[in-house]
Parts: sequence; C-alpha cells; structure tokens
Amino acid sequence: MFKSLCAQLNCFIRKRYHERMATHIQTSTTRPSAAPVRLTGLRCIVYEIALNGWRILWETVNDFSLWRLIEYPWSTEALPMRRGDIVLDIGSGTSSYPHMLAKEGVNVIVAEIDPGRVRWQRDKRERTARPGDGAFYPLVADATRLPVRSDSVDRITAISTLEHIPDDVSVGQEIARVLAPDGMAAITLPFTSAERTAFFAGIRPFQRVERNAFVQEGKAGSFFRFYTLDDIKRIYVEPMQARITSWRGFGRSWLNWKYHETRLTRYWRKFVLKDWLLAVIVHPIEERLDRTDPLYVMFTLVKEPSNRGSTQS
Repeated sequence: MFKSLCAQLNCFIRKRYHERMATHIQTSTTRPSAAPVRLTGLRCIVYEIALNGWRILWETVNDFSLWRLIEYPWSTEALPMRRGDIVLDIGSGTSSYPHMLAKEGVNVIVAEIDPGRVRWQRDKRERTARPGDGAFYPLVADATRLPVRSDSVDRITAISTLEHIPDDVSVGQEIARVLAPDGMAAITLPFTSAERTAFFAGIRPFQRVERNAFVQEGKAGSFFRFYTLDDIKRIYVEPMQARITSWRGFGRSWLNWKYHETRLTRYWRKFVLKDWLLAVIVHPIEERLDRTDPLYVMFTLVKEPSNRGSTQS
C-alpha cells in the first residue's frame, strides 16, 4: 500500500508539472499569473481558529505561538507560491502550516516520520477540507530517505523541524536530490555563531550530547541542534550547489533572552494574541536595532541548474 501511495504521489507530481508547463505556454502572453500566496500573522490566527477552535487563543494545541507567527508569514513571502503549486513540507508534525497552504490552493505533500502525527494530519484534513482547497498528501516518510523522485519538487519548506533530526547530513542530501533545478527551499534553523554549551539553562533540564546539540531529560524525541554558518553551508548549501537568496533572523536579546529562555516561557503556549503583538511590533524593532545572535535564522536556497543529473533516483 505504501509503494502504491508513493507511485500515485509521484504520478501526481509529474502530471501537475506538465499541466503547469502547458498552462504557462498558453497563458503567459495573454494574462498575468495568479497572485502569490501570502500568510499574514492575523491570517494565520484565523486559519488556526478555523482548524483547531477558539481555545487556541487561550492555549495552543500544537505549539502555534510566537516563532510560528514570524516563520509562517516569512516563508510565504520568501518562497513564491501560487494556487496549484506543489510544496513538500518536511517534518510537519501536528503543525497547521500545511493546512493553511492547502486552504490557499497550494498542493501540499506532508512528510512526517511519526505515524501518529501523520494520522493527526490526515484526520484534520478530513474534518476541515473545503471545495477549492489544494490537494493534501500526508505521508509517513523519513526525511533521510524521502519517497519522492529526484529533481521533481519545485518548492520545499522545513519550518523549525530539521534541528530535531540527528542525521541532518542525509536530510541535506535528500533535499538536494528531490529539489528540481531552479527549485527553492525555505528553511528555518536554530543558529549560533560559536559553540553553544547550554540551552534553557536553569529553566529546563537539557543535557548537551554533542557539539551544539542537546536532549531534554526524560523527553523522547527532544533532540535539538544549533547550526553555525559553516554548518548550514556544509549540510544544506553545498550538496545542491545552491545559492542563498534570502536570510533573516529572529529571537535576539528581547524575544529570546528576556522571554523565551527565561521563566516567562511558561506563558509560551498561552494567549496567542500577545504573541501576535510581539511578532508585529517587537520583532521588527529588535531585528533593526539588535545585532546579537538570533535564536533562529530563516533562509531560502535555490538549486543551481548545473546540479541537474548530479543525483540519481
């Protein structure tokens, strides 16, 4: 059944590619293309309420909070997506982000290794799908061995997910393999300019397990890695001979060191409207005035056409 689903998925990718090419040839000189998809912070909140109910305004159910209200709008701005496009979202977990894209008419492939979370995504789709939504394919898939043909995906998103995968080198190689020449990937990762020796020090019991990597005691699947610029180049840029076309940061002195990695983090999943205010007011000011390391970086990669044929199916 899994092989059959993968075959159907790859057939869908090829069909949509040829349909887009034919449509582009027929209409590129007669009418403008569809407007790009945009998710503002408020639009994300509206979608989150529609998907998970009004209770998320008081306490989130899937970590929809400050960082997501920065990442989701950035990703749709940095990664040009239009209705009918195909996007591979890696490590979707129980995020509502792929559902938001589908509501905007984007066709989304959800790649998640945990079967329980894939069932969550599938059930959520069945309960909330509406006419006009994009297609939605939730797959149990290991990001180190993606069940997708080489050079077949034009858009990839990985929002705060890759840092939880110990074998990130294999993930970088897989992204390079499946991304089509001239395709784009939008990625967000924890960042440090040097060696980080602690995470949530005195707040949560994270233990350092290797350079810039931590695991929370007593919590399975809590692996968390910080990346230096050299790490990002080695693991994600070089395998696809990519160029970085966008680079942003978030979570510096105010939002991280005075809020997130302090005892105030107990309010992290509560009162999402306060997170929206932080995202639209404090975040831009902090990024303009603060030059300390961001907790996360957000960047887009474009796979060079010269990389065509360098990977195999």
